[in-house]
Amino acid sequence: MSVEISEKAVPKDELRDDVDTPTTRSASVEGRPLERTDSYLDDTQVKLGWRSYAAVIVACFGYAQECLVYAVVAAGTIIAFIIRDLGDAPLAGWIIQARPGSGPLLMQSVLCPIVGRLSDVLDRKYLAAFPPLVAFAGCVLSAKATSMKDLVGGGILIGTTLSTGAIVQAIPAEVLPLKYRALANGFGGIAGSLGGLVSALSAGAVTNANPGGWRAVFWIQGALHLTSGLGLLLFYWPKPSDYPRMSVRAYLWACDPIGSLAFIGSTALILLALDWAGGAFPWHDPHVAVPLSVGLALLVAFALYEWKGRTDGLIAHVFFKRGANFPLALFAFAVEGWIFFSAVNSITPQVVLNLGFETTAWRISIRQLSYSVMILLGPLPLTLWATKARDLKSPLLATFALFLVVTICYATIKPSFNDAQIAYSIMSGLAQAGPLSLLIAVVQFTAPHTYLSTSTGIALSARAIGGAFGSAVLNAIINGHLSSHYAPTLIAAGADGAMIARISAGNFTDVPQAVVDASHNVYARAYNLAWASIAPFVVMAIVAVACLKGVSELMTEHVEATVEFVEDLALAEVVALEKGKTKH
Repeated sequence: MSVEISEKAVPKDELRDDVDTPTTRSASVEGRPLERTDSYLDDTQVKLGWRSYAAVIVACFGYAQECLVYAVVAAGTIIAFIIRDLGDAPLAGWIIQARPGSGPLLMQSVLCPIVGRLSDVLDRKYLAAFPPLVAFAGCVLSAKATSMKDLVGGGILIGTTLSTGAIVQAIPAEVLPLKYRALANGFGGIAGSLGGLVSALSAGAVTNANPGGWRAVFWIQGALHLTSGLGLLLFYWPKPSDYPRMSVRAYLWACDPIGSLAFIGSTALILLALDWAGGAFPWHDPHVAVPLSVGLALLVAFALYEWKGRTDGLIAHVFFKRGANFPLALFAFAVEGWIFFSAVNSITPQVVLNLGFETTAWRISIRQLSYSVMILLGPLPLTLWATKARDLKSPLLATFALFLVVTICYATIKPSFNDAQIAYSIMSGLAQAGPLSLLIAVVQFTAPHTYLSTSTGIALSARAIGGAFGSAVLNAIINGHLSSHYAPTLIAAGADGAMIARISAGNFTDVPQAVVDASHNVYARAYNLAWASIAPFVVMAIVAVACLKGVSELMTEHVEATVEFVEDLALAEVVALEKGKTKH
């Protein structure tokens, strides 16, 4: 099988930003790009200029907007004002799922790998820039909505931007040297945390100031999405795709249509079943059992097809060339998603409320700043250390070990642990900062540039699926314990049926202290059981991280897809040599 360079040489004096050279496009093998796994050996240093920094900034801003969508979609206070203004409460579930974040989880887990693959094959820039512009249109429609149906349509348009996560996290990784890949993902983690924090606080502020302030939330969100899309269009100018020019049929095949359809069907059905299992239906109900069984069967079929059907699909075989880092990192990231989307993001605020630590949504939000500030500040020192030491494993082991400590602490929490819970939240934020920044870098190091965004999308999908499983399992444990113990315990403490109904609605007026204490203790036991169920998975994640192979030799000066203007010295030498031959 011969390898040929598909581009013709051009004279040095004709080299421009818009001219492709053999270093900006890969060599091709029978119409396909050469999957280089040794590009890190290229020691050519690219001087970083304003184009590179601008690309990193707009990509991080784009990722912040995705986290803003998570925060707004998960804000139950906003939907309460929307229902009061527009009515039609049954349709509200289509805007915001009953369990925070399940809608965004579906969008991210299903579409991120597919859109990431498209960006690797076709074009990174426009696939990253257009969805925020579509989301801007959705925000305008939502802000001006006169009915719940308008708002549902706007929400669908806004959700399209969640599919670009694989792209905006791949951009900093490809425009900066490989030695800064951990730091590049750390920047994304900081931007995401900042976006989630600011949006959550601002959403609460505008709705508290004015019952119709929910419309201002969408106007603000729309302005930010517009800024993100225009920023990518104006300041991100990547070189063409590594793939050579092909027919439409060849492009479609390169995007793995069979694997993509199987993956979309399996993840959509699995997440739908888990969403229903979280409280709407029991596990044995057909609403859960049927889509879960079919989804798992499709997932097995997808795995078999990617293993035996083709070598260059969504799960490309090149991911496994350097050992088991790819599956080990995916498993650890799924566990991190299990912890974050279920235990940290959903259960922890319930702990604060139902154990009596705080009594209002605003005070709970302020208390959660102990977590939010740590996850905002934590990625920078962790990724700086990992970059300087060229070691991703050690900080990952340390932060997952801290996760285990947090899990044990919450598994033993009691209503008297008011101040201790704040310390648990601080440790949780620091523990979260490591995996969120470094595990994506580990996954990206397993992929050649032709699969960079694909691998990133698979990682984000694994995290989202882990979060969906975690939400379903933890909600089942908590609800199961409460359904069998809550009412009997309160009755034993002196409550009657009417009092239990008032307490369940959050009204503790004239409730004896013994009954209040009984309520807190039952909830504490339910949360103990839920957090204890996480501990074995954290231990397995620690083992997986301990088995990771080091990547220090890959952290070099090589830039995989610079956006700077770089004269190709090697090409100039070839041209000079050819001119010399012509003279003789």
